[in-house]
Amino acid sequence: LPPLPPPRNAEMSFSLEVGAHAWVKQKDKWLPCLLKDKGSDLTFQVIDGDTIKIAASSVTPDTCTAMHQTSVDTVEDMATLSDLHEAAILHNISCRFKADKIYTFIGSILSAANPYKRLPIYGDDMLATYKQKQLGEMPPHVFAIANEAFYAMWRTNQHQCVLISGESGAGKTESTKFILNYLSRLSDKESLVEKQILDSSPILEAFGNAKTIYNNNSSRFGKFIKVSFTSTGGIEGARILDYLLEKGRVVRQGPGERNYHAFYCLMAGADAAEKELYRIDRPAEKFYYTGQSGVVSDPTLDDADDFKVVKRAMEVMGFTEEQRVDIFKTVAAILHLGNATFTNAGGAQVATPDAVEHCAALLGLDGARLANVLTQKTLTMRGETITTPLDVEQAQDSRDSLAMKVYQRTFSWIIARINVAINNKETFLSVGVLDIFGFENFAVNSFEQFCINYANEKLQQYFNTHIFSMEQLEYNREGIDIQHIEWVDNAECLDLVERKLGILSLLDEESRFPKGTDQSWLDKMHQSHGKHEYYIKPKMQKPMFGIKHYAGAVDYTTTGFLDKNKDSFREDIIELLQESSSDFIYDIFEKEGKEEDGGGGGGGGSRVFQ
Repeated sequence: LPPLPPPRNAEMSFSLEVGAHAWVKQKDKWLPCLLKDKGSDLTFQVIDGDTIKIAASSVTPDTCTAMHQTSVDTVEDMATLSDLHEAAILHNISCRFKADKIYTFIGSILSAANPYKRLPIYGDDMLATYKQKQLGEMPPHVFAIANEAFYAMWRTNQHQCVLISGESGAGKTESTKFILNYLSRLSDKESLVEKQILDSSPILEAFGNAKTIYNNNSSRFGKFIKVSFTSTGGIEGARILDYLLEKGRVVRQGPGERNYHAFYCLMAGADAAEKELYRIDRPAEKFYYTGQSGVVSDPTLDDADDFKVVKRAMEVMGFTEEQRVDIFKTVAAILHLGNATFTNAGGAQVATPDAVEHCAALLGLDGARLANVLTQKTLTMRGETITTPLDVEQAQDSRDSLAMKVYQRTFSWIIARINVAINNKETFLSVGVLDIFGFENFAVNSFEQFCINYANEKLQQYFNTHIFSMEQLEYNREGIDIQHIEWVDNAECLDLVERKLGILSLLDEESRFPKGTDQSWLDKMHQSHGKHEYYIKPKMQKPMFGIKHYAGAVDYTTTGFLDKNKDSFREDIIELLQESSSDFIYDIFEKEGKEEDGGGGGGGGSRVFQ
């Protein structure tokens, strides 16, 4: 939040009576308190906290002030709070949360606090009370936002979008479901689109969600769901766009985390015949891609039952039996690929031929050719073929690159198949729902966190522009006298990332150099931005840099930045995959090299969609 002036009503600080609510500053933070005793010392009870004593002679308006009645009673719209500081906002949300009032307005913005339990506030009766109501006319609720988006579409004759952002576990996915449900019920005629989107949820969660240290079912991809309406108000179709899938999770996970659910569901839920078909001959902890973190299960997750749920969802969404088998063959192939190890003998050599053979069989590839592309690189230049052996580390990188690319392509194909089922059609106007990662700051932050935080930095700029700049300009145009609010402009932080020779520019430039490395890029960054206000250069020689984001400083470990930015995939591996005997593998790599990756595409010309 932008820094705001100290609390109002400071002149009342010295006339507080015992039992009065007050704000007391401790270590530069305002605390909500009750005055318990008054004498030479003032004794305050921090709400939900400890007791503190302050010498009455040391109290000033800058250290103690009366709490305004709006903070005592709490408000539904925090734009009406008279105490303007961060503590007042948090106190208001906290008090409402304890009363199971999880929603609070901030003007036209809705704050939602995840209760981690079911509340009886989403039934048909509640839905009906918000229909055709103006924003602010009813108590804060996610239905109020959905209602405003729907009727704003008709009032303005323009497309609308609801942005849902928050940390992992904040409830973004559930909020998306509530909005889709409301939009479906507002439609003039009953639509199957909302049901189909919800029916697809188990599939998307299995292949796009994972257990993290913060959330056992964290979405590791962003999605934009566009619901299209006819000119008469009926829902005619929808489309799901995916972006920023965390591919790196396929091959590495942090301590206490898991790979994508689909891997564990397959191993826990497959019957004897399926295990034979998919060559699953060991538990999850014996596969490198699922066992490296030391966590393969969670008491809150039933992987075996989820496997059945996912298969049923695929059937409901129109996936054929052959397609379902091909998808899980791909999942199993990635598991086996992860168990491929290498030894050095004049270059990398496959040390575990069984793992490579299982992977090749499941992907419809020749085992010997797969072993070759993992251990040597083949280039064709001016009609001449050049083969270069790889060292062990390079072979491991080839293995991981193949695993990530195959999984990414499989996930994009699944999104495309779902879009076919939910009638990807638009003839009039639409309401979009954007479900995006919130700001992330882990123990180790890499390229993925950099991209997520950059996206959130852009959203914060959009928020600043519309909530502060444009609103104040509108007030000025209407001749309304308001107190000018100082707010933190994050343009300089974005300029550090976006400008010519900024972080992204230097990253792209170094990625194009044949001898460019993460370290050479970092050296250029330190040289170019070492004195920038928002750039953090480590005091010791470490492979990292930091950025002072609007939500706080984040240190990024640069290892792997260049490879992830290039997202390159060798031509000889592409050619091998395009010669697969599996229609599914052929289909997902048919257009590789002809067009850029993109989620949610159609299936035109596909051998599998036909």
